[in-house]
Amino acid sequence: MGSDSAHAGRDEQPVHVVQLAGYCLDRTEVSTGEWSAWLRAEGHEPTGADVRSLSPDGAPEPGRGPHPAEGVTWQEAVDYCATHGKSLPTEAQWEKASRGGCELGDDPNRCDPADLRAYPWGEGPPTCEWANHQLTTGPSPQLCHSDTLPVLSGERWAGPYGHLHLAGNVWEFVADAYHPGVYGEGSPRNDPAGPPSGDLHVLRGGGWNTFSTNMRAANRFHDLVKGSATGFRCARPTVTPAYDGVEPLRTVTLEGHVSRDDAALVGRALYITAFDHADIDPATGLFAPGRSPVAELMLEPNGSQRQAFSLDVPAGAVYLVSAALDAGTGAQKDGYISASGSGGFGQATQNPVHADAPVTGLEISLHHPVHPPGGPPMGPPHGP
Repeated sequence: MGSDSAHAGRDEQPVHVVQLAGYCLDRTEVSTGEWSAWLRAEGHEPTGADVRSLSPDGAPEPGRGPHPAEGVTWQEAVDYCATHGKSLPTEAQWEKASRGGCELGDDPNRCDPADLRAYPWGEGPPTCEWANHQLTTGPSPQLCHSDTLPVLSGERWAGPYGHLHLAGNVWEFVADAYHPGVYGEGSPRNDPAGPPSGDLHVLRGGGWNTFSTNMRAANRFHDLVKGSATGFRCARPTVTPAYDGVEPLRTVTLEGHVSRDDAALVGRALYITAFDHADIDPATGLFAPGRSPVAELMLEPNGSQRQAFSLDVPAGAVYLVSAALDAGTGAQKDGYISASGSGGFGQATQNPVHADAPVTGLEISLHHPVHPPGGPPMGPPHGP
């Protein structure tokens, strides 16, 4: 598991060997139709912050049944799989399905460099021919389809064992609690289950509005980042995974205000985002390619010129805190524009922010977004 790619985050290192007992993983993501049937049978209402494709009565919107469930919470995914006699895959099980095992490299009897395939389809860079995502090879990000695709589509995008949409479409929850240092537990890890506890949960695979740099099979994400399309698929393990021996991740709260001098905060969503300061390239002052935010909060704009926020982040790191206003474009799949490109963008005047303890008094003033030379907007790299 892991990656030493230039796009890899520090939580993807060190690269190490993992041994897994046999397991089965569903070939497809759970569809909106399947999720809707379960919600209605159980008498549940969806609780996610960004549920899509469901009507107010819980039925799939017309034509949306075959598309993946979107806006699911981790607990809903856990409960759905349990009802069907399954479980969420562990992070290790998901990554093996996405990148393949050591039998696929140059030597089928050992792990070698050829086993570190970067993507479900192999080594070629992400394109719209390989994954449903937000392409970033041009002068500005461009969505491949402006929507999810049905879970049974994309046969040509299948992973090494035949699974569909392991890259793109929707982010997929796995069973593990998130911890940035779990890979340092030694090698090999045998049927690892991640930390024994934690409030943050791992997401894998990227979504339809996620940048190309997040399509890698080893890329790690988590649900401190709000607003991305989240779904899941289920697994059937043959052994009970073992928890890794790491202490639970401690978080602290960053508090402050976002303001605009020239207009009210009006639109679909206001995103407060924290990036790890270590992900800044000192030569350019820009984020290193592929780095994901450490935490993000999605708020409903309050219609005034000033709005309070409170964002939880892992303790002990140094962050760059920013805000982006989605003026309404993120609610439309057709003509979609990410939150960083529509209503304004700003950074905390106190950056960089040291988060050894809770921080108060942060101030962010929004301005029209500025695109760095040769790169995408400096906002959330995954899209809202």
